[in-house]
Amino acid sequence: MERLSKKLADAPSRPTRIIQFGEGNFLRAFLDWQVQKMNEADVFDGGVAVVQPLAQGRVADLEQQDRLYTVLLEGLQAGQPINSHDIVTVVNQTVNPYSDWDAYLALADNPDTCVIVSNTTEAGIAIDPADDATTVPPRGFPAKLAYLLRRRFEAGLPGFLILPCELIDDNGPALKQAVLQCVRDFHMGDGLARWIESDNRFCSTLVDRIVTGFPADRADALCQDWGYQDTMIVKAEPYLLWAIEGPESVFEWLPLPQAGLNAIATSDLRPYHDRKVYLLNAPHTTMAQLARLAGLTTVGETMADPDFRAFIQAQMRDEIAPTIALPATEVWSFAAEVVERFENPSISHSLDAIALNSAAKFAARVLPVIEADLSAGRGLPRRSCLALAGLLAIYGGDGGGRAAPADMPDVMAAFGRAKQSGDYVRTVLSDAALWGEDLTALPGLAKLVADDLAAIKAEGVRSLVKSLA
Repeated sequence: MERLSKKLADAPSRPTRIIQFGEGNFLRAFLDWQVQKMNEADVFDGGVAVVQPLAQGRVADLEQQDRLYTVLLEGLQAGQPINSHDIVTVVNQTVNPYSDWDAYLALADNPDTCVIVSNTTEAGIAIDPADDATTVPPRGFPAKLAYLLRRRFEAGLPGFLILPCELIDDNGPALKQAVLQCVRDFHMGDGLARWIESDNRFCSTLVDRIVTGFPADRADALCQDWGYQDTMIVKAEPYLLWAIEGPESVFEWLPLPQAGLNAIATSDLRPYHDRKVYLLNAPHTTMAQLARLAGLTTVGETMADPDFRAFIQAQMRDEIAPTIALPATEVWSFAAEVVERFENPSISHSLDAIALNSAAKFAARVLPVIEADLSAGRGLPRRSCLALAGLLAIYGGDGGGRAAPADMPDVMAAFGRAKQSGDYVRTVLSDAALWGEDLTALPGLAKLVADDLAAIKAEGVRSLVKSLA
């Protein structure tokens, strides 16, 4: 079969309106797919310039297909099966700043370009200590963006709407402060700093779509059906949400709702953050500990298991939902959507993948639920605390070979030291470097986790899960 190219697919010429930092699966199935839909609805007429944020990346692979690729959507939405594929044609240009710094800076010279979107991983918003005024190209994303904004400022062109999609709290202000710090550190001038403050809008965002990436197990069969070869296929679920902390006028820049896309502008992103992180990500992190200890391998398998399905639904209903500051009807509606997404038979979402860096994920996703329940007088949430005991079992080497930990070397070293301390549970829970605080200060937590850990070792995890379902 012939490889996907502009000979096989119509790719209309459109002005480049968006600079996208990141060529990975998520942005290609999230942002670029939505740009495609806005164009098809005749509400946008724009294309994307994709910047490779790391020295090792895939923009060259995109270029081999004339920057075309297929997004495959499979699953259920509102109870209805969805199975569709679209050839995405919106990527006008790719740039590797490590090999062509001048081409990267020239992106700022295009007066049609008005939006910047990024997904460079959570660490990507951090300033790289190796960067200074002589580092060209700089390694860190904020430093790269500072240089791009300086070029725009010097060209006398309007500023940008900047929408970071990195999954950290307050990602808009975090990126803005990191860029301004680079401006100061690199001695770029007070005038540029003032222009960044006055002429650019950094909006915090929350993004939600499960993207599993290249469907390696089915790619050949899919390409046979479609009649072309595509090595850049991206598979995702039908559901998506883009919540943007800003005025409705952001949709004058990106008319997402006009294309029927699930986008929200809000003055307060926190409830939407909590709804997604706690009702979707916290159960994911819980599964990655307890279901893996029971020998399950995917989210779908977990939800098909009666014991674990009842356990996860009880955690969502009794421990998580009461902590979210949104109307109950909205919380329950979202929870039902989450369960439908978890049960999607077309998405094989690996628990091993979810379990990567579980200690940090637990601190961000599940620990706030425990603390919120305690603060509200509901006591320790048993299922969320059992997830912590499961994590300690895995990181302490008691996963039975079925649930190996995968985390940063310093995290693994901290668990190793705690294991040798004589009081593993209290030592590891008191390590504020792991959790952001001393967890032994939470009343009753250390004893409960120690008891659950002992029960996991003695009985296995399933009996505990069944008793709490």
